[in-house]
Amino acid sequence: MSFLDHLFVIAFAVIYPIAGFIGFRRLLRRAARGEVIDRSQLYRNTYIGHWTLFFLFLGLWIGTSRDFSAVGVNFELDLWTAISALLTAAAIVTLVVQLRHVQDSTQEQIDNLSRRIGKLAIIVPHNESELMRFYGIAVTAGIVEEVLWRGFMIWYLSLFMPLWAAALVSALGFAVAHAYQGLSNLPQIAGVSATLTAVYLLSGSIWLPIVLHAAIDILQGRLGYDVINRSGYREQFS
Repeated sequence: MSFLDHLFVIAFAVIYPIAGFIGFRRLLRRAARGEVIDRSQLYRNTYIGHWTLFFLFLGLWIGTSRDFSAVGVNFELDLWTAISALLTAAAIVTLVVQLRHVQDSTQEQIDNLSRRIGKLAIIVPHNESELMRFYGIAVTAGIVEEVLWRGFMIWYLSLFMPLWAAALVSALGFAVAHAYQGLSNLPQIAGVSATLTAVYLLSGSIWLPIVLHAAIDILQGRLGYDVINRSGYREQFS
């Protein structure tokens, strides 16, 4: 443990989420003034921010000659890993079924879903080009956020508290870091965070949470894309 560890936690778990929250509010105000929002630029900014944090983490970890297995960069095939893999596969299949259900929904159901998306429609991909970029963001989030929030954060907190408490605080912190999505979405985000944390603890590896996180974001992005393009909501956030 070093002073740099404390600074890094403040950077990625406090400053970065606050900056994201403020940035999203500014984005909404710009849209309200009638400005055209360049989602591709938003996605590029997210790439830069996430990967900057990731490489800072790498520099810190390598610079202190630490074992990457401490943050879950390892894989051992045992019973718990197999159970975690089954849970991950089941969750992904469930999400795919939900997506198919949405794609087969009536126009009334689509309009209801568009209202539930609400202000988040401003960052949902509206065309195929944006959708492809969004998939890249999903993979980026899966890698970077899992390594930092599940791997590094649980390791860091477990130096001060029991593992179960470290996992709980990390899961809650992840949910709060996504508060820009709105209070109504926090229970769902907290549930996703708890699931990712459980998979990490059960498997002892960061790989399955990365796969599940990326899959969730990819499928949610596709769902949002389908809803936006089947509803009149798109015109409000073009």
